[in-house]
Amino acid sequence: MNNLSITNRKWKEFFLEDVVSINGGKRLTKADMELGDMPFIGASEMNNGITAFTCSTNESLDSNVLGVNYNGSVGFSFYHPYKAIFSDDVKRIKWLDSSRNNRYTLLFLSSMIGQQKCKFAYGYKFNAQRMKRQKILLPVCADGTIDWLFMEGYMRLKERQVLKPTIDKLCKQLIINELMGGGKSLHSNWKAFYFTEVFTEIQRGKRLKKADHKVGDTPYVSSTSFNNGVDGFIGNDSSVRRFEDCLTLANSGSVGSAFYHRYEFIASDHVTQLKREGLDKYAYLFMIPLINRLSEKYSFNREINDERIKREKLLLPVTDAGDIDFQFMSSFMKQIETDILGTTLATFKNRIKDNQLNISKLGGGSLE
Repeated sequence: MNNLSITNRKWKEFFLEDVVSINGGKRLTKADMELGDMPFIGASEMNNGITAFTCSTNESLDSNVLGVNYNGSVGFSFYHPYKAIFSDDVKRIKWLDSSRNNRYTLLFLSSMIGQQKCKFAYGYKFNAQRMKRQKILLPVCADGTIDWLFMEGYMRLKERQVLKPTIDKLCKQLIINELMGGGKSLHSNWKAFYFTEVFTEIQRGKRLKKADHKVGDTPYVSSTSFNNGVDGFIGNDSSVRRFEDCLTLANSGSVGSAFYHRYEFIASDHVTQLKREGLDKYAYLFMIPLINRLSEKYSFNREINDERIKREKLLLPVTDAGDIDFQFMSSFMKQIETDILGTTLATFKNRIKDNQLNISKLGGGSLE
């Protein structure tokens, strides 16, 4: 029998206030926020709740904690092992028994809290009082106390199940990159090119009002700076513009944000497609940070319209003949990816090794 199966456990209801501490965030307006590298946690259901990065700080500074949205995307919760500050739309939750606060028990708690979010909405907030009296189910030992070892072991097992195929995929990509070769050295020759010289297709997407969106599974790319520019998924077939294997540049909204899309997508009129036949994803990825610099000269009130983009230039590496050195761009990004893959694989493999050791101690769980 698998000792880490949820189907053969004893479960018991607990009021949240009896098992966790609940603390608020602190209001911080956009105007008062200074840019930095510390996560700011807002009431979002995306990006692990991170809505900005700041060097501002206040009494909400915390780490190794769950952030639970009581406003906005109500009921969503995320684990934050790193130091972060929290908006006043987010509650900070930890186990009352501080010795039990770790990645795995808090992730288990997050899944239990998440099952309650269907009860709440923007007009019926998951405020502090409701949170205190919210009941959740937790696994218990024979004596009725919380089964901390099971929660930790179960989430370790789940993590292994996610990491194993991911590691296999990264290993294959690492082998491919090493076979194809990469470029480590910086290029010595650079030259400025008009966008029209770099890209053979420059076309804005097409306006599609929110009210006209149909339910579907095709990515809809707009001017957001999150989620690779994907603002939702729609099923519209007519009066839309579809692109694939290209870059998009936000010409309004998050002006200057650029992303690569290998898949087919529908583009809003707030983004412009940038495409050149024959380029691979690595050459496209090389150009993204260079294109992003356009955000320094444009803003919400000064958009990158069709005429302005034609006058913009990109500084790119060139061959001895003065042509754009797409081969170098591709090789350079392959090397960057290889370096990242190596570091990521080492981290994942160490995590799996640690999980296997701890799961074995609990006498349960197998990936086979």
